[in-house]
Amino acid sequence: MKILHVINTAEVGGGGEHLLHLTQGLMAHGLTNAVVVGRPGPAATRLRDAGMTVLALGTMGVGAPRAVRGLLRTLSPDVLHLHGSRSGLVGVLAAQDHRLLPIVYTAHAFSFRRKVAAPLRWVFARLESLTCRRARRVICLTRADLDAARRVGIDTARFVVIPNGIDLSRFPATSNRRAEFSIPKEALVVGLVARLVPQKDPLRFVEMAAAVARAVPAARFLLVGDGPLRRVVEEAVRSRGLDGKLSVTGFRPDVPELLATMDVFVLTSAWEGLPIAVLEAMAAGRAVVVPPLPGIDEVVDDGRTGIIANGRDPTILAAAVEALGHDQRRRRTLGEAARRRIEDQFTVARMADATAT
Repeated sequence: MKILHVINTAEVGGGGEHLLHLTQGLMAHGLTNAVVVGRPGPAATRLRDAGMTVLALGTMGVGAPRAVRGLLRTLSPDVLHLHGSRSGLVGVLAAQDHRLLPIVYTAHAFSFRRKVAAPLRWVFARLESLTCRRARRVICLTRADLDAARRVGIDTARFVVIPNGIDLSRFPATSNRRAEFSIPKEALVVGLVARLVPQKDPLRFVEMAAAVARAVPAARFLLVGDGPLRRVVEEAVRSRGLDGKLSVTGFRPDVPELLATMDVFVLTSAWEGLPIAVLEAMAAGRAVVVPPLPGIDEVVDDGRTGIIANGRDPTILAAAVEALGHDQRRRRTLGEAARRRIEDQFTVARMADATAT
């Protein structure tokens, strides 16, 4: 069976990471995968290296449905798998002449859940409904996403919940990067792996770091990622007096080793689907501090596999981090429980098996 996957961007991020893991898992089921990407990026290279055919369209604008329609005629896939809101709409428009083609739609957090004005949220909900009506199967990453769709009037009869899966063989790493960043062995290291975009709210991480640094002067901070907010973030680091304490690393391929460098992982996002960065931190055995976003409690059991704290208030995040910073035994207990949680529920094999059936 041949599956044609369509995704808006192959830039660094959770969507591309999910697709890489999923296609590798589906290959183990004997399924052939080809991938159409909009904006090219590192994920496209990794997909090709894993043996996938990857076709780049460029930005998915008004001409994208026609381009995808041509690929459907050329490639004749048995299944069309659409990843994310924009690709979902492009794919169902492209498949109008292929009414018998089965479509699977994976919603990486529905677009109407974003922090946008109410009228735009209504438009997004109607577009998502259009995509979901055409799909034979809709995959949500969390139960919270499925419930959100039902609340806006989308028929969820064909919905299933299949969480992201993590390649456990990569975590935990056997080495760290403390020497590279001149971090003393005994220093508390607090980190985040994220694109520097408004959704991830990296400025909130900087504010949290400034509060922690006042209470724990020896603490160090790693912000692993890049994006359009990098210059603004670096200016905030300077203005908060965090030069030499907070390192903005840019995109890095050695995320397992960077997670091994951290003692505490902090998520500051304004909204999420099922953040792979949190799953990877848990797989690495790190203590995680996360905001109470919809669906996050499906991964993090507050007080057992991590800490859920009010993400809107950097001082509350900082207080949670400080408490963990003073309690190494607590960090270890949370990290070990987090690892077991990922082993039990969030593996690539589990995700691929559920998707292939």
